[in-house]
Amino acid sequence: MSPKRGRPYNLEIGTALRQAAERVMSEGGFSSLTIDGLVNEVGTTRPSFYRRYRNVAHLAFDVIQHRFGTQPHSAGTSLAKDLLQLQRDEVAMFADPLVRNNLPGLLESMRTDSHVRELYLEGFIKPRRANVMCVLNAAIDRGEVQGSDVDLNWICDLLLSPVLTRALLPTPGGLNDELARRTADLALRELTSNTFAT
Repeated sequence: MSPKRGRPYNLEIGTALRQAAERVMSEGGFSSLTIDGLVNEVGTTRPSFYRRYRNVAHLAFDVIQHRFGTQPHSAGTSLAKDLLQLQRDEVAMFADPLVRNNLPGLLESMRTDSHVRELYLEGFIKPRRANVMCVLNAAIDRGEVQGSDVDLNWICDLLLSPVLTRALLPTPGGLNDELARRTADLALRELTSNTFAT
């Protein structure tokens, strides 16, 4: 007698949950995201949800990653152009309602849930820092930057912090191309300054 098997894993349910979550996140934000609401909309069950996600924060992260997953960046012909492109991509992501309307809830989940924090570090921080490092390595090869002077963490902080501040706080200016240009220029000046310190 063959062993009894459970119901086959249905990939369509995962896709439907992600699509439903994206709609809720875009319209109502993270606080509107509930397991019962999602499974009722999709026509599935709570056990089916938990087979795919630990909680709604994990699903929300999956939604963000599917929309804005980072691809490896190919360095261009100059550090200035590469930094500007990186920043334009970041500003566009943080300006999107899917990120901006859910960022406070996602950050709180990262603070309280080590699994979500690890997903964020592995899925967003590391790939984006790898892209910055790709740009910097190309600039070092071209002689634009002295390799021994580069502090990758500090440069990444310079690039991200103003964007994150404007995404979270009602400050003047907003998330726009001027912000991308000014933050890219700030990082460029730091990298090419003779006083840059590790």
